[in-house]
Amino acid sequence: MGTRLEGKVAIITGATLGLGKAAALLFAGEGASVAICDRGRTPENAQKVLDAAEGLPGEVVYKRCDVMNKDDIAALVEFTRARYGRIDVMVNNAIIDNPGGKLEEVTVEDWEDGLFCHLTAPLLFCKLVVPLMIEQGGGSIINVSSGNAMFGSPSISSYGPAKAGMINFTQSLAVTYGPYGIRANALTPARMLTEKKLDMLEGNPAEVRRQKFLYPRGNPAQPEEVAEVMLFLASDESSAITGHSLVADCGASAFNPLSIPGRLERNIRDELEAQGSEWIHGEE
Repeated sequence: MGTRLEGKVAIITGATLGLGKAAALLFAGEGASVAICDRGRTPENAQKVLDAAEGLPGEVVYKRCDVMNKDDIAALVEFTRARYGRIDVMVNNAIIDNPGGKLEEVTVEDWEDGLFCHLTAPLLFCKLVVPLMIEQGGGSIINVSSGNAMFGSPSISSYGPAKAGMINFTQSLAVTYGPYGIRANALTPARMLTEKKLDMLEGNPAEVRRQKFLYPRGNPAQPEEVAEVMLFLASDESSAITGHSLVADCGASAFNPLSIPGRLERNIRDELEAQGSEWIHGEE
């Protein structure tokens, strides 16, 4: 615990699980007052965050907010402003499940919902928060993008395009509002070992094995690791950084995909030899 965000006020959306939860507790541990939200479907998750924040230098407060609802967005911003008198850090982190598939399987409703949550909602938050930041002399906006923004996928959905748009939107914020002391950056993680991802990996050894070869160090990041990067972007330590997409993906995007089969092949060869079996040799 420290004082890197002492006196600062932050809003973090989608912050009762995963990266948002880790960031809220880390920010409060560094002295910030943090307003968190989710859609209110699992109040026990929110209570766990509030309980974990007890005794920290800062404060965590919760307000239900469905980021798919314009009135909820306005209410969360007003709640935070009324309680603390300022907003220094805005973190657009909330996501929704976004079904995908082949073109004929993608519904326009799912596509538009994904665009609203991952791109329009951040726009609406910024429309409300930026004037407050201008009035107080500055602030930091952090839009959580995704590794899916940088690459195509065998499944079509609006998630990747929306997250890519978020990076461009962030750059425009930085250029437009930099003269007012406002910094805007995108934080771009890949898979993190969140509660939902751990549930998905449990009983799925094939996926555990696959990710071992997709990440140079052999595994994805913990949410707490990526939250440390978010803390850096929120703090004055990153005052020279704006308009940037800071990739925190444990090196996944550094990989040439053609090298992954080679790593996998070597691992299979080693395991077969350890079991006393021979590698299947193909034609030279």
